[in-house]
Amino acid sequence: MESIAKPLFTWCRHFKKSAGCGIYEERPHDCRAFICYWLHVPNLGDAWRPDRAGFVMHIADGGSRLNIEVEPINPQAWKAEPFYSTFKTWAAKGNQRGPMLLVWVGRRCFEITPDADIDRGMVRATSRQLGRTAGVGASVQGSSAGLRARNSPVN
Repeated sequence: MESIAKPLFTWCRHFKKSAGCGIYEERPHDCRAFICYWLHVPNLGDAWRPDRAGFVMHIADGGSRLNIEVEPINPQAWKAEPFYSTFKTWAAKGNQRGPMLLVWVGRRCFEITPDADIDRGMVRATSRQLGRTAGVGASVQGSSAGLRARNSPVN
């Protein structure tokens, strides 16, 4: 995200553990435009708050995908409970009518399905490959079989 000199696929330097955004009141427009899934789903409790859970969630591609962006210092945070069993439930429902669930740890992608967690490998382009900076959610677009790099405006 150019407005705060944030490289692709990294957590913002303004993020403060157990506090959230350190510049929330003064955050730039790009940050204000980001929609954190936790803030918009009333039945997710405080354990799901990004600074407590160790990941931030956001919808992409018109609702067809839920990105789970994991804090790099705790790459297994998404596998802790109550998160993991909830993701598995969402994945089962998603197979029928909901979004694909993708977990991102830096450039590495895992797809959560009802039966398995599929390591899709290093599927994100680097900042150098894209030639710019962007938010944590610069991600892939397309089916799980043919993921390709895409940049989306997120925090």
